Amino acid sequence: MKMKKLVVAATLLIAVAGGRAYAENQEEAVAAPTATQDSTQNQPKRGVWTTATSPALKFDENYYQNWSATGISQFAFIATFNGDYKYSNDIYVWDNIADLALGLYWQDLDGDETQKGINRFESLRKNDDKIDLTSTFSMRLKKAWNVNFIANMKSQFFDGYTYTATDESLISAFMSPGYLTTSLGFEHKRDNWNVALSFLTGKTTFVLDERVINEGQYYGVDCANGKHVYFGLGSYVKFYYKKDIAKNLNLYTRIELFYDYRKPSYHDDIALTSFGAWPDDTYADAGFFRRHGYGLLHDTDLDFELKLEYRFSSFLSAYFATRLKYDSDFKGMQRIFGRDESSWQLFQGAGLQIYFNWKTPKEK
Repeated sequence: MKMKKLVVAATLLIAVAGGRAYAENQEEAVAAPTATQDSTQNQPKRGVWTTATSPALKFDENYYQNWSATGISQFAFIATFNGDYKYSNDIYVWDNIADLALGLYWQDLDGDETQKGINRFESLRKNDDKIDLTSTFSMRLKKAWNVNFIANMKSQFFDGYTYTATDESLISAFMSPGYLTTSLGFEHKRDNWNVALSFLTGKTTFVLDERVINEGQYYGVDCANGKHVYFGLGSYVKFYYKKDIAKNLNLYTRIELFYDYRKPSYHDDIALTSFGAWPDDTYADAGFFRRHGYGLLHDTDLDFELKLEYRFSSFLSAYFATRLKYDSDFKGMQRIFGRDESSWQLFQGAGLQIYFNWKTPKEK
């Protein structure tokens, strides 16, 4: 009951604030012109589309034949696509961002030189795979504050495997998992940074591939009872910062936090062992408050990303990227930070990229 009251109160607060801001903006827009001003100067500006599309491609090739130092022949590439498509006027901003990546590499593991061409590279694996689509509709309040609605979809293109010396296991696939996050809240936006706050956020988790389910990867969905979707309701915080910290050197960092109001009781109700034991197994079945305060951290999803990019020219750059995630619903396959089957995930990459940029002219 308290939860319902909280949701209703938050919704009413956002609606009242938005309505007030809209009324104030409308009054300013239609105010009568002074004697020294033309009447058209007080009308809202027409909306403007600005776009920035930046595909990039990285290649890496090594070939060994009768080489005394030995080595593994391989061919690899990573293709990325970053697009920002924004419509804005005096009151509203509609911003759409696409962040896509796909990397593959082929390796010659057996060194069979009798095979030629692509047939020699019998091992095909991924080194990057990302679908991240975001649409944000914002209405200006006062100064740097906005009220906004955010919709974000995350998944991957192809199957993901974990490898051992003799075997491979399917761990993920397209929309397994897939995450749809929708939030209604406020944002504080500056030139180089932005923070969004929402206490009314829905995060829907999809696990649609039966092969992933059969491998025991549920990602927080009650797949054991035939379900493929879980809807979480919670609080959401997102912060990002982007700036040229030196000549031709750009820093980008982002952190997202989501706390699910439903997760503690949901996990206890449908059998906690399906998702991995709590850090303190002694209190695994003793309820939320017996976990020594660790439950709040354990039930909070974290996604942190940092990128450094040095531009040699408009089409060539060097980059370093790292991404750190924590999700208690992920039953990891490797040891990290001292824990087996860890819920932590880590990615790092560095190299050179070739860019192809298409941008609309900047608004005067």
